[in-house]
Amino acid sequence: MKTSAVLASLLFGSFAVAAPFDKRALVYKTQVVTETVVVYTTVWDDDEPVAQATTTPAGYFYEVPKAPSSAPAKPTAQAPANPPAADKPSSTFVAPAPQAPTTTPTPTPSPAPVVEQPKPVAPAPVVEQPKPVEEPKPATTTSAYVAPAAAPAYTAPSTPSTGGSSGAMEHQNVDITIYDNTGAAGACGKAITDTDMVVALAAPTWGKSTYDVMTGEATNPWCGQKIDIEYNGNHIQATIMDLCPGCSGSDIDLSLAAWKALTKLDEKTRLKASWSKIS
Repeated sequence: MKTSAVLASLLFGSFAVAAPFDKRALVYKTQVVTETVVVYTTVWDDDEPVAQATTTPAGYFYEVPKAPSSAPAKPTAQAPANPPAADKPSSTFVAPAPQAPTTTPTPTPSPAPVVEQPKPVAPAPVVEQPKPVEEPKPATTTSAYVAPAAAPAYTAPSTPSTGGSSGAMEHQNVDITIYDNTGAAGACGKAITDTDMVVALAAPTWGKSTYDVMTGEATNPWCGQKIDIEYNGNHIQATIMDLCPGCSGSDIDLSLAAWKALTKLDEKTRLKASWSKIS
């Protein structure tokens, strides 16, 4: 019995020595773990500082290796590792900015639309058909001589006439007045005083004042003309030496000496008289 047991152990031991043993195969299994981290960031519209986005530290995965198996590994086709999943974009939450209270503007009433009145359309002009024009018959014309108008007669300027004062007075029923003379020169260029027997002639009869361009002396034909004055049957002689701008017609203005000699009055008034030129 012991002998058979010894023989069996030797036999199995020789088998164990002689039997070839394959080298143990090691199998490595790799797993990819993807971890998605959600990050929230608050964004403000104003100038306040914005909190920086932070991420959590990546997680680590550790797998405890299994004990090697004594059984020979069967050759198997290694399946390709699963491709890593694409990283999903992290969504960022943006908080709405606080809105400041706004004032609603008062709506401005829009102006009323201006309705333009249509312009009146002028009616189309009526075109009248022209009437046939009859040709005028030649008329017999006779020429008549028209004498030219006669030239206007030349009127000479008024000049005092010479001769005596016989007969009727030239200027009748004229106004006579009195004016003061203080030694100033009259229209004829000579100094006149109240004691001089002189008169001033009305402007309409006097005409235009003229002067010598060489000497400057007055050349009006009435200057120095002697006249005969009659009032209430009384006559005096005086000389025209001045112009009366306020007198009309053939009125005369007498000096104080001539007035008293003619009227015998001291009162200054207006009277009616007549006068004529004398040589």
